[in-house]
Amino acid sequence: MLEAPALACPALIFLPDLKPMPLGVRSGMRLYVKDPSFAGGFRPAPLQIDPIDKDGHIKFNEDKRYDDKEIDAWDMLTFRTEEFGQRLDAKKEKLPCRGATTYELRDPATNRYAYLTNCGKIAAASPLFAASVRFAEEQHFLESGIYRYRFNPSNYMQFQGISFRNTAQSTWDTIAERSKLMIRADVKNFFSMNFDADEIESQLEAKRLGPVANLARLSFFLKILLFKIRMSLATDVAFYTDSSHIPMMVNIPVDAHKYLNPASGIIYTWILAPAALNAPRRISMPTLNPDEVKKGWKELAKIGLKSCVKEFCSYRYTVDIGGKMLSMDLGLERKLVERGFFPIYIEDAAKHKEAMGWELEPDSKGDVRTGIYFEVSGLSSGGHPWDFWLRLGNAAVGDAMCPVPLDMVKI
Repeated sequence: MLEAPALACPALIFLPDLKPMPLGVRSGMRLYVKDPSFAGGFRPAPLQIDPIDKDGHIKFNEDKRYDDKEIDAWDMLTFRTEEFGQRLDAKKEKLPCRGATTYELRDPATNRYAYLTNCGKIAAASPLFAASVRFAEEQHFLESGIYRYRFNPSNYMQFQGISFRNTAQSTWDTIAERSKLMIRADVKNFFSMNFDADEIESQLEAKRLGPVANLARLSFFLKILLFKIRMSLATDVAFYTDSSHIPMMVNIPVDAHKYLNPASGIIYTWILAPAALNAPRRISMPTLNPDEVKKGWKELAKIGLKSCVKEFCSYRYTVDIGGKMLSMDLGLERKLVERGFFPIYIEDAAKHKEAMGWELEPDSKGDVRTGIYFEVSGLSSGGHPWDFWLRLGNAAVGDAMCPVPLDMVKI
């Protein structure tokens, strides 16, 4: 797979797309950018390599010396398209080192280039790159040069606050805070149940910090009475300089459409700071209407499918705070939306509390809890994945979603 964003997202390459790539140690991989201001005319760009299993999950238990081992066919390479530069003149210029196979990468959005190769032992003397994201585990926050993401200490699925750096005042300005997760199940011929943070536990299982991304694995448990059920609402999370990628997954143990009434779903809400609450917003997803939800997932699906192009459906929520963006991009396969599962924007959760049967604790006076709702009553049993990108502090350009393709040519 070869992917890259238009802006504010990393580029991702999985090595099976790069056949034939000669074997070599991971530490030998290099990404070079033509830069006349750099000694020799080329500079190495930050490149992160992570081992991936055949199910697409990061292997956090990999040997700590995996950099010195041979490249695996399922390794993932991550880098930033912002690092790209001028195009190499192959007849006149040579890379600092070059393996048996070299690829020219081009970002079509900017028409800028980079060159990927494996230098083997020659690369041992190359400089190391400092991490672009810092994780303060004891303080439960993660930050880059432009944002700070504070986790809820008791539940990492929720955040305490998202802040952007105010460079003029050398301070952090809070944009959103106090997110909450709730699951509502209106069981047929039974009674409805609401699960919140008291029943939904999450914990940090593993982490790895690299020059491009801070990677982590989160596990989630749903407690029902005396039982604890493992579920995957998120798996391997990646935080980058100005974005985060959260591959989402909801596991349904039975066919939900056989057991659940409409208005059964996942509710994720947060409170916008005053500066963000009054800022321009762009909502490219349906807005919650309880009457439409209660018609059932088949009728609801017709609304969600309006955002689909062929087999892929995309939705976006963006707030512009003085030119800085808090943007959520969600991508789902069409077959999920056909079952009524897609993001629905909640402008003010308190206004729909009675109609949707939500048990929401009151917030401070004047706070407005906004968010996203997913209807699950139409889902079949099994795992249902979707893609979630969070852009933090940079402009979301045009209608481009994360990620978009790069051009790649073997040279």
